[in-house]
Amino acid sequence: MKFSFSGRHMEIGESLTTRAEGACESLAEKYDTEFLDVNIVMKKENHLFYTDISIKSCAGNTYQASDNDDDPVGSFLSALQKIDVQIRKKKKKKTHDRTSGRVGVEINNYDNSLEKENQPMIIAEILDDLPLMSVSEATKKMTDTRRVFIFENIANNAVNVVYRREDGNFGWLDYKIKR
Repeated sequence: MKFSFSGRHMEIGESLTTRAEGACESLAEKYDTEFLDVNIVMKKENHLFYTDISIKSCAGNTYQASDNDDDPVGSFLSALQKIDVQIRKKKKKKTHDRTSGRVGVEINNYDNSLEKENQPMIIAEILDDLPLMSVSEATKKMTDTRRVFIFENIANNAVNVVYRREDGNFGWLDYKIKR
């Protein structure tokens, strides 16, 4: 996550910067997402502190919010709360738009219960938003249990796949769409 916290005509202390970065990481963890870029700008006018936050997620979503308060921490937390609401609404809409994320499909249409029990099911997984990231970031997402990871390549916005090969290395499929 690229994180920047700057002040317009004011100095931002290390304590507030550390607290803000931790709060942003907690927010990303809360919604099981990753932020590519977090940009926070704070300024003081008269007795009020104004905070502008802009966050770009790996899924390609951008969230922006502003708020003010007579306390710099309060100003930041109020603006971050607005971002929280935006992410929650986006997640709720995404889960409401689709009926189910997985659909079971039987391989055989005939009724032979003994063979039916031994046949594997085909599970269709619906991908609404592909995370936007580089190939190296996608390989870091691979775990011992995950053998395939699908993502949108940040370099060319094409759908790419990284997978674990049997020799222990990673394979990378870069799809070129012919027009």
